[in-house]
Amino acid sequence: MRLTIFAAGALLPLAACNQGPSTEESARKTGDIRLENASVEEVAKQATAADAKTPSQPGQWETGMQLVALEPGAMPEAIAAKMKEDVGKPPRTERGCRKAEELKPLDVSRLGAMASGCRFSKYRFVGGKLDAAMECETPMGKAQASFSGTQTPTAFDLTMTQRQTPTGQTKATSMTVRLTGKRLGECKA
Repeated sequence: MRLTIFAAGALLPLAACNQGPSTEESARKTGDIRLENASVEEVAKQATAADAKTPSQPGQWETGMQLVALEPGAMPEAIAAKMKEDVGKPPRTERGCRKAEELKPLDVSRLGAMASGCRFSKYRFVGGKLDAAMECETPMGKAQASFSGTQTPTAFDLTMTQRQTPTGQTKATSMTVRLTGKRLGECKA
């Protein structure tokens, strides 16, 4: 059984009170996105527009990924045991020179065919804070994913949780992953 993590980049928002849905134009002007019941394509367009307002700064970055929680459900025991060993361990980090387009912890535009049966019940990226939820109909059953965190031009901290109950199974599989990044300075020649 494969558990797909919907990770691919453009962080998004926490809604401001009494604000209607955003448009591509408003996202481009403010950098904020406020959508409900939106297609992946609509979110991707607005995320691209919003990124123009406050793009991530290229340079030397340290990025990390940490498996925070795992409920293996019907996952094969050998795979579950190996993954459980990683729960709660310090993040796997790497340092390197990064371009702005490489610094999108949630890049909705890269989900492609994997997201064909998906919709965002909410997608809010306001003031650098992300709060999003996505539901998908997949060949393996229904899946839900939630995303929360922060992103600035020089740092990000995103937590993603995915839950899926494979068709014909009663136990759900879920995992929570945390992605972090911080700019350390200019690239070394």
